[in-house]
Parts: sequence; structure tokens; C-alpha cells
Amino acid sequence: MFNTPIEPRLRISPSVQNMMAFVGKPLPSAFDLDLCRDQVPASRECEATRFAAEARKSTSPHAFKPAFSAADWRAFASFCVVRRIPAGERLLIPGRTDRTLRFVVEGGFWQAADGQPTLLPPGTIVGEDSLFSDAPGGLDVRTLEDSLILELSLPRRMELIAICPAIAFELLRAAGAVVAARGRAPETHGEFATH
Repeated sequence: MFNTPIEPRLRISPSVQNMMAFVGKPLPSAFDLDLCRDQVPASRECEATRFAAEARKSTSPHAFKPAFSAADWRAFASFCVVRRIPAGERLLIPGRTDRTLRFVVEGGFWQAADGQPTLLPPGTIVGEDSLFSDAPGGLDVRTLEDSLILELSLPRRMELIAICPAIAFELLRAAGAVVAARGRAPETHGEFATH
């Protein structure tokens, strides 16, 4: 019937045998790996730590206050682009889809939604709705003065999710808190106010 060979016909090299020894072992999950926190040097203060200090001082309902450590802020900043914007420039245009998150480090922004103008001081987040919806935005956001922002684009946000899932989850949680606070604020949306 079937002949079982006594000797293998081809020899497997020791390096291949070593690789095959790992095949049956599970790979560590991304949550078990700390791929980003300690990879960014703590050499100098970055824009993200300046933003964090402004957010801690802010009383705005748009203040972005994640539970990040200093190492988390540095890792987060490594995924962002620092951008200086002149006064009077439009940052968000109603009806356009923009998936970039922006964090105000210095300067100020004016935001209008449904005819309700809002001031966005340093320490606030702009574009948090893009985390939860693909729909075009309804906000008109403009700079009031020369401003410095951190921008986290959608592709860089996807990289953050893949490499630093704990930081990405905290980003989502803190942005959700801003959206929830905005929904509870009676001065901005009277229909949500409870009397």
C-alpha cells in the first residue's frame, strides 16, 4: 500500500527548525507590548505637554483631558504634526468631511454650529465628532489670532491605534467626554437642558 519513508528525503536546515519551533506559540497581544511609551525620549518639553498644561487649566467644555502620563503625551505627540495657523484662516468648513483631530496649543479659535458661536481657547480639541461619524461636519471654525495646533490625521490616528492601543483608547474616551459635555451644556444646546 503506502510506503512510509524511514529517512526524510530532504534535510531541513537548523535555522528553519528554529523558526518552526515558534509556530505553535501564541504571539503576544498589542496590549501586552509597550511599543511606544518608552520609545520617545524625554529630552525637552514638547507642544503636547504645553497643550496638556493648558487643558488642565481650562474650564471650557471642549477641554481635552485624557489620563495620559508624561510618556503618553510624548508618544501621542510623535503621531501629530505641529502647525502654525495665521489669524483669520478657516480651519473647518461646514458641509466638508474632515477626519483630522486638532488640539489648540496656543492662540484661539471661533466655532459656530447652528448659529451658536463658541470660543475655543488653548487646551481644547477641534473635530472630535470625526471620531464617531463619517458624515460631513456642520462646524465653521476660524482662527481669532495666530495659533499653534497639533494635528492628528486619520492615517496617523490609525497608526496610533495599531501601535499604542491604550493611548488610542484614552484619546477616544477623552474625546467622548468632550462630546458628552457639549450635549449637557444648557447654554449651547437648549433642547438638551433639563429644568
